[in-house]
Amino acid sequence: RTHIRGNAVSSLPSAFYCLFRSLLAVAVLFGFAFGGLTGGETHSKHTQDILFSIFCSLLLIISYHLSRSSSDPTVLLGIIKRQLLMNDIYAEGTNEAAEGEDEPSNGEDSEEDKSESAAHIDPLPKKLADTVTARLLSDAILCTFSAIVFLLLHVSGVFQTLQPDLSYVLWGTALLLGLLSHYLLPQLRKQLPWLCFAHPGLESYEYRHFEVSQPAQVMWFEKIYLWLKVLERNILYPLIFISGLTSDIELIKEVMPSHWGALLLVICGLKAFRSAYSDPSRQYLVLLLTLLFFQYVPPDPSSSSLLLSFIHPSRPFILSHFLMGILFSKLFEFYLKVQFVITYIAPWQITWGSAFHAFAQPFSVPHSAMLFLQAGISSLLSTPLNPILGSAIFITSYVRPVKFWERNYNTKRVDISNTRLSSYLERNPGLDDNNLNSIFYEHLTRSMQESLCGDLALGRWGTVNQGDCFVLASDYLNCLVHIIELGNGLVSFQVRGLEFRGTYCQQREVAAISEGVEEDVGCCCCEPGHWPHMLSVNAAFSQRWLAWEVSSTKYILEGYSISDNSAISILQVFDLRKVLISYYVKSIIFYTLRSPKLEEWLENPTICEALSSKADKNFIDLDPLFNVNIDEDYDFRVSGITRMSFCYVYYDWIAYCAQMRDPPTLSHGKESKIPAGRRALGAASHNFLTSVEFFLYGLHALFKGDFRITSVNDEW
Repeated sequence: RTHIRGNAVSSLPSAFYCLFRSLLAVAVLFGFAFGGLTGGETHSKHTQDILFSIFCSLLLIISYHLSRSSSDPTVLLGIIKRQLLMNDIYAEGTNEAAEGEDEPSNGEDSEEDKSESAAHIDPLPKKLADTVTARLLSDAILCTFSAIVFLLLHVSGVFQTLQPDLSYVLWGTALLLGLLSHYLLPQLRKQLPWLCFAHPGLESYEYRHFEVSQPAQVMWFEKIYLWLKVLERNILYPLIFISGLTSDIELIKEVMPSHWGALLLVICGLKAFRSAYSDPSRQYLVLLLTLLFFQYVPPDPSSSSLLLSFIHPSRPFILSHFLMGILFSKLFEFYLKVQFVITYIAPWQITWGSAFHAFAQPFSVPHSAMLFLQAGISSLLSTPLNPILGSAIFITSYVRPVKFWERNYNTKRVDISNTRLSSYLERNPGLDDNNLNSIFYEHLTRSMQESLCGDLALGRWGTVNQGDCFVLASDYLNCLVHIIELGNGLVSFQVRGLEFRGTYCQQREVAAISEGVEEDVGCCCCEPGHWPHMLSVNAAFSQRWLAWEVSSTKYILEGYSISDNSAISILQVFDLRKVLISYYVKSIIFYTLRSPKLEEWLENPTICEALSSKADKNFIDLDPLFNVNIDEDYDFRVSGITRMSFCYVYYDWIAYCAQMRDPPTLSHGKESKIPAGRRALGAASHNFLTSVEFFLYGLHALFKGDFRITSVNDEW
């Protein structure tokens, strides 16, 4: 779980990987901690202090690196594999280059093949590998610098000589910064601050804009929020924990053996540092509760001094912080579950559930004590609490990781560029919807991979923790974003539940999120109004009985601009239909002359025999499917298409495509493919009918690849 290992995990292999990584860190740190606790006959006091200083600096940089490492080892293993195979790849590339110099024509072909294959390569793995490599280099520099600075600072003895005043100053500063950066600023930036105000106290630049056409601007309070988090995460809490370790070392020597004391220091220190690096939003609360519940020493009535003391003589601070961190996570989870249960089973929330909800709600009242006991057990085991059939009766589920979907839902597009769409649809009609949806999934995911981590660091989503779920809603589509892992400068998320405009879920979500609660002026049964920029009593009460809240109404994310253009209204005019047919003919000419089998077709005796009659310059195709309204080369004098009229319209395009072919060629007789293609379109769209619906039906049939020969003239 997260309170043991630091960051969350997304699967069973990643859990084993994180456990192995943590055990390796414990093994590395244990020796230095053990050396810092043992003295006397083993080594001198000065050596003991040096070893403990090294332990503190190593604990700092190892925790920093682990907090910036993902729980998914595949990217890191890929980088290691790439580095190990770099010499072999370089040698193969050298050999290929030598062969290319001996055979230049083959080299050109191979370059073309490589360029074509490179167009279908997913750029994400390389981008992830480059990002992780850059992060590793950055961590190496920062960890080296931090280790030297904190080692010199600890060796100087400042943490021993300035106690207990140094601890009080650090604790007070951390509590004030935590209150400011993790409570006041996020509340002021919410859509409804404290669920009492109608507008954010700190508005973004885009808040009053109806439509945004550029990336979101960074505001001054976002910069302050970011720098406060950097100061808190990288300077303040490391000083607090190193000061606590230094103060606790003498007490640990007295109460337990050296090997158990070293193990305690390593585990509690790793937990404290990694929690501060990965999730600093709750650390000020954990610190406050640690001081109040474990470290507070009440004043002695017999003493004349009534000063409060928060350094308990028999309770190590680092151990108290470790226990309170686990206890706080359980209590906070219990609070959230009880809040959800009370919200869900409230009598005025019956419309949320099913019909069984109204029947089961009265019977759930006598079992309220059991319900809260279930909430406590599920919080202790970190298991979900699920309502049965949408009713007021809950049941505890099984233990599961933070990523709570049992399958790996990786939605990917399938390359069907060489497959006839008609056969693809006939085989499995649902696959086409999945393939189209995957385009939006992929685009949204790639866009969020570029901006989500930075937006979370700037606080644009509010206070975010591992396991949180957000609904991104717009006028065109909605999606669910699940925050799986949140570390120091990294985030793992999952995009699910894509809903397009027109679905019931999308309409309900948009209506609920965009509901104008500031327009409510009611108070109980009357309407006295409300103060300026404040919510009414009814609106404030209703917002407190929701299981969700609006974090932000203006979040800028690069996406598709979806617009509906009716093909019926566009192609209703014959002139526009004629333009479409001309482009259709030109595309057939282009792909025919571009085909590598063109020479083979021209030399095929069967095809040549079938086309011999069409090589005559006086050839006329009198098929009734051709129409004067939509065929640009239609000759009304003969009521058909002649070779002369066709060449008059399309000869320049044929010559251009023939010259662009490598090597250039002169096509003769291949224009017979054009009537065949147009005949297929005309037969599918029933060209003898002028309705645009039939024309679109035939166009869609050809788009799917449903190309059917209907004339004996095209049997060749």
